[in-house]
Amino acid sequence: MKRRNNLGIEIIVILAAFICCILVLSKAFVSARVRSSQASVLSDAVTLASDCADVFLACEEKEDIAKILGGEAKGDQIIAYFDDDLDPSVQGPFKVVIDIVKQGDFETAVIEILRNEEEIYSIETGRKARS
Repeated sequence: MKRRNNLGIEIIVILAAFICCILVLSKAFVSARVRSSQASVLSDAVTLASDCADVFLACEEKEDIAKILGGEAKGDQIIAYFDDDLDPSVQGPFKVVIDIVKQGDFETAVIEILRNEEEIYSIETGRKARS
């Protein structure tokens, strides 16, 4: 009779250990998925910022930059939106804000990439101002 009670306790302990292992592994997989998603968003933001910097360096006028990016120029700022595939859109999850500051014969552009109004990445670039 005593041996049978020990067997029941052993089964309960083994099941508890098995459940703990499952919980730890599932938490690890969920954490990996979240980090992978965050890395994907950051990678997209870096790509978008790099593309916008190239457009800034290639174009002379703010209106040309806005036209290429599919956004609009408001004063010294350009705002454009992009979807998850990084294609220009009317109101996508990615928002690009380019602030252009002219100092003498040098122009600086601060490019901010936001996703759902949260800043993901920012880069600054500059060029010699064109006359």
